[in-house]
Amino acid sequence: MTSLLKRISFLCIFLSSLGFSIPHFTLPWMNVQTEGAVSYSSQNYQDAVWVIETYFLGCPYCNDNAPKVNSLQNHFKNDERVQILDIGIDKNEGDYAEWIRRHKPNHPVLKDSARLLARQLGTSVYPSTYVLDKNLNVVFKSTGVWSSKVESQIKDAVEKTLEKSKLSLD
Repeated sequence: MTSLLKRISFLCIFLSSLGFSIPHFTLPWMNVQTEGAVSYSSQNYQDAVWVIETYFLGCPYCNDNAPKVNSLQNHFKNDERVQILDIGIDKNEGDYAEWIRRHKPNHPVLKDSARLLARQLGTSVYPSTYVLDKNLNVVFKSTGVWSSKVESQIKDAVEKTLEKSKLSLD
């Protein structure tokens, strides 16, 4: 019975973390690939569906997710409406350079050293992964290392959100 109560309590806390929105954000872009760009602004991607992973560079669980986030980017690489972002909370730019060299991310790595976005998302556990719709409403949240089940849930959340966006345009 205690196990069931713990699961119900966790589910209630988890579900209460969905359904809120965050404001548009601009953060330093640490692995910028566009000449002249030094920051990444969500306002440049008005119709996007977002997958945001918050992490810190020394977190072993976060580092375990790095190839999985790259794989997710590969899955959605032909759909520019899907924006996949790693949002780090570390301050030292040299540490980001080393992390980027080691993990070779194929998606934007942003720096949130003031933890403003992480706080707006309600991040208290690292890594935390969020799927947001085009209005920056949180529609899915996961914490910890991605299992294959979580990876599928993230893909499903993105695809359902894209479908809803498509229906609202028709």
